[in-house]
Amino acid sequence: MSDMKLGLQMWSIHDVCIEKGMPEALCLIREMGYEGFEFALGDCATLEERCGAKPAEVKKALQEYGVKAIGSHISFERLLEDPDPVLKDCVEYEVPYAAIAPIFYGDRTPFEEQRRLYKETVRLSRLFKENGIQLQVHCAAFGFLKDYKGRNTVEGMFEECSLEYLQPEFDTAWMICSEIDPHEYLAKYKGYVDILHLKDYHKIPEYSPYVLVRHNTICEENYGCGVGDNGVQDVGDIIKTAEKAGTKWIVTELWNEKNSLENARSSADLIKKYL
Repeated sequence: MSDMKLGLQMWSIHDVCIEKGMPEALCLIREMGYEGFEFALGDCATLEERCGAKPAEVKKALQEYGVKAIGSHISFERLLEDPDPVLKDCVEYEVPYAAIAPIFYGDRTPFEEQRRLYKETVRLSRLFKENGIQLQVHCAAFGFLKDYKGRNTVEGMFEECSLEYLQPEFDTAWMICSEIDPHEYLAKYKGYVDILHLKDYHKIPEYSPYVLVRHNTICEENYGCGVGDNGVQDVGDIIKTAEKAGTKWIVTELWNEKNSLENARSSADLIKKYL
């Protein structure tokens, strides 16, 4: 029996959260066996701005259904504009983690802008740490493009900030799409991958050497699927490696598809077999 817990990221069932409301969404996912929920704010500063839910309403539902607010996916652009409302929202929900996306596209961002954004990330990572929140980077596919020093952008972020202040939140779909071995990177960052996202997709029919062509094909031609639904990864093996790496939360991330609730349930059923 593993000590790791199972969570769901909000984007997976974003439409459900909007249409049925956050309390009902939290009730539904708890019935599926999810113990934690990770907010996903898109380009909004707060959860209320994102889906209209009042903090008191959401916190009551979290407590009532026994769901832990694990963290929040927050907008780096909104942080640059004004970090205060974003940070205040994270503190309001007492989330231990907050995740930003990779901070630039390494193949199209000038040197000086890359340097500036790295400095801003250092500053913000320390601001969040001072407020008791561990900042993470959700490692999307464009985070594996090279920065001006030839590093994968996400690894440049770790080096510039240090792993004490910025942790990886790896996403297995985008690791595999980017030709990154999840087992290798989980071992490399052992002790720092507190949250691992399991996301899956069906194999695309044609190979491109450029990661963003592969990425866009998966997204735009709807190759995304439920975790373990004849996808591209061995879920059981990855979970074993994650446990050895000290991961605390396995988080299902889906594609906000029409059958997202069905896929959330089947994904939970599969993942729980290995926890």
